[in-house]
Amino acid sequence: MWLPEVLFWGSLASVFYTYKGYSWLLKILPAEKIAELAECEEWPKVEVIFAAHNEEVVIASKLQSLIQTTYPAKLLTVTVGSDASTDRTDEIVEEFSKKNGISIRLVRFEQRTGKAGIINKLAADSTADILVCTDANVLHEADSIKKAVALLTSQPTLGAVGGTLHFVVKSAHGIALQENYYRTWENTVRHRESALWQLPMGLEGGFYAIRKELFKQIPKNFYMEDFFQTLHLYCNGFKAYLHPEVIGYEDVSTIPEEEFQRKKRISIGNFQNFFHFFRCIHSNAHLAFVFWSHKGLRWITPVLFLLALASNLLLVIFTTKKLYSVTLLMAVLFLLFSLLGRIFSKKKQKFAVAVFIYHFVNMNFALLTGLIQYIKGVKSNVWQPTRRNQA
Repeated sequence: MWLPEVLFWGSLASVFYTYKGYSWLLKILPAEKIAELAECEEWPKVEVIFAAHNEEVVIASKLQSLIQTTYPAKLLTVTVGSDASTDRTDEIVEEFSKKNGISIRLVRFEQRTGKAGIINKLAADSTADILVCTDANVLHEADSIKKAVALLTSQPTLGAVGGTLHFVVKSAHGIALQENYYRTWENTVRHRESALWQLPMGLEGGFYAIRKELFKQIPKNFYMEDFFQTLHLYCNGFKAYLHPEVIGYEDVSTIPEEEFQRKKRISIGNFQNFFHFFRCIHSNAHLAFVFWSHKGLRWITPVLFLLALASNLLLVIFTTKKLYSVTLLMAVLFLLFSLLGRIFSKKKQKFAVAVFIYHFVNMNFALLTGLIQYIKGVKSNVWQPTRRNQA
């Protein structure tokens, strides 16, 4: 029964490596110093573009944060693509467009189009030198755009500069603390990849600046347009950088069901990008190593867990080794703790360990569901935004 043993331990080792071992490896490797931010002699034209569907709760705060930017006002334009909004989103944007300062304009799409389609249209119509792609619920520090553009224009090999999102936890209810922990850890890994090789695995779609001529039109029905742009840059010989001083703020989800749907969309986009860029990823050994270490193994973690569980069952049935009875019992307890975590995530008093386990299981079930949906086929990338300002 050597094959089930190899599959069992190999699957578990792969999961451990992508979630822990790789981050430990990044810590011990010598990294370059954080890139210095120099002033531009001549600032380029910049356009901030983002899609919005029924974002009346956050759109005013978003635009106010952009109005307060220190980037030269005459060189900055903000364009909001309203995806057939039915609330006050359009009205609020038009109110801001009448204020003095930076140019703010509304482009309304009468039919639901999806984020990728809207960004494609706004990017194609832009006359700016640099595009800042963002989300409606991300707020910007006053000098964040200026710092991103300064770094981007000072290094010709950089195709894009990603912002560092600080996650705002407005409530301890639900899975907010767990989601904040996961996203903060994910940022730490990407910052290390950036400092080491200028190859962070994925720009943060909520805030990144990219050279206009390098922006690639996103294929129809694609999710994860930020990862699409990232891999497009790498496949064309450019680098990307995440700078800790280029800061934005985003609230995190508290409702497990909504976070499940968000991660399901992410999973669909993951596999769309994986197969679209498959040849490119594996034509560069360094890129393939970073991709599989950080993303690839994590994307197939639910498959690895199912493989480990099936192997464990075979080993219990066909061998006399007590170890595998213990590991199977541990797997059952892990799932039971996940169910307990689901119950506690809906209450004020939570058993934190169980909720962390539930968050991990819920995330991987979403990844598996997204993979199945990808295999079945994706006919639309129209989305419903996550509920904002959850408390």
